Amino acid sequence: MQGHHAEGDDAAHAYDLRVVRRFWHLTTGFWANSSRRAWLLTFGLAFCLLANVAIQFTVNTWNRWFFNALEDREGKVLLELVALFGVLFLLVAAVGVGIVWTRETLQVRWREWVTRALVERWFATGGYRRLAERGIEPANPEYRIADDVRMALEPIVDFAIGLLSALLGAATFLGVLWSIGGSLHAGGVTIPAYMVLAAIAYGACASLLMMHVGRPLVRRVGARNEAEASLRFALTRVRTEAAAIDDGFRARDEQAGLGETYDRVVRRWLAVVRQNARITWITNGSGALIPVVPLLLAAPKFLAEELSLGEVVQIVAAFVQVQVAISWIVDNYRRIAECYASVRRVVELADAIDTLDPAPEPQTQAEPAMPALGPAPVLAPGVPSL
Repeated sequence: MQGHHAEGDDAAHAYDLRVVRRFWHLTTGFWANSSRRAWLLTFGLAFCLLANVAIQFTVNTWNRWFFNALEDREGKVLLELVALFGVLFLLVAAVGVGIVWTRETLQVRWREWVTRALVERWFATGGYRRLAERGIEPANPEYRIADDVRMALEPIVDFAIGLLSALLGAATFLGVLWSIGGSLHAGGVTIPAYMVLAAIAYGACASLLMMHVGRPLVRRVGARNEAEASLRFALTRVRTEAAAIDDGFRARDEQAGLGETYDRVVRRWLAVVRQNARITWITNGSGALIPVVPLLLAAPKFLAEELSLGEVVQIVAAFVQVQVAISWIVDNYRRIAECYASVRRVVELADAIDTLDPAPEPQTQAEPAMPALGPAPVLAPGVPSL
């Protein structure tokens, strides 16, 4: 029976495109209906990301210049490059500040808009009261509004930043691998753009393997979050009903129920831990190989004096940047799963609210007839009549 329940939980927390589309319609009004501040923050963040990629490319080129000068023992050029690196350092710091400020401000303002919109719908339909009365209320609506909205929106901004940076970085540094790496001639066979092909193949294999191994994670995270919410709800109910719980059988029953609820939390947390351990095999193994693979691939051309030391260093750095871009999903799979779990909980609450008609206007009871006391007094503006 327990296994069947777990299977049902897995099905309930699997990825569903309808949930994603519904959440999109719930939240993107921030750009359509809010002030121009939303667009200014978005474009400001995009500009900072573009500048960041440009600086990374410049640093990558600086590596080639530096190690070539080191190989040729050109002291004057090395001093000039050290001075140039000081300028690059300041630019990196300034762009980093811009990214942090625009990202976090956008996250705060977006959450503010979505929370206000959701609360307005909650009150407009009387959902705070009527959902519980009809017995269709999702668990912990206040937690969904206060925490799940934040846990759903904040990672989405980070994902957008990561995805844009990955696309820009892949396009930029694949070009570096293409132009510097060139073709490989071995055994009478010519492999064009072999470093580009190797980078794409390596990243694609790691990402596909990660998706295969990590697929159950979203179900595990969703089930864990539900168990955590149930525990909070049970503890709150004990506190609010403390007066009705005596020291007899009721108290022992409540304590036993809390123990079962927490046991469920522990089981589901351990399921997430086991899944994270499987994913770590891929992330750590892939990360350890990334710097070594381009060195092995570039070694034949370096030994044949077709590449300089600076070019080898530049290729290795570019290969690492391409892997960071291609393996973006590998590095963010855990956060994607946790974000989706919160997205689904917000959508469940919004769907439940939308099943209600607008809340009826409060009805005022007719007052019993009173004898006339003469004309009503004139009240000052803003003073309510009795």
